[in-house]
Amino acid sequence: MSDAPFHKVDTVFVKVTDLAAAARWYTETLGWPELFHTEHIFVLRAPDGPPLTLLGPAATEWSGFNFYAADAEAAHAWLAERDVEVGPVERAPDQPVTWFWFRDPDGNRLEVCSY
Repeated sequence: MSDAPFHKVDTVFVKVTDLAAAARWYTETLGWPELFHTEHIFVLRAPDGPPLTLLGPAATEWSGFNFYAADAEAAHAWLAERDVEVGPVERAPDQPVTWFWFRDPDGNRLEVCSY
């Protein structure tokens, strides 16, 4: 078993131009309930698998999905020890979520969250 701190794909991201309209469409069309939302994101609970997170227009660079780690700071240190380019650890002001981004060898932006 690997010592990697990543446990699963946590959420899938979809960039949208109108967050409120997209949230209405996804909840009404797919029938998936809201988990939570902020000014910039709307998270839906999928019946199986990871949640779906809609990203509003304020999102600039973003990933298609993120990994879950029980401890984002430990995962950040683990990647940094392996000379992986990592961004700063960030915390949501209104949710118990911590996250950061990192890049693979091809420059793809990947993300990690913990809660």
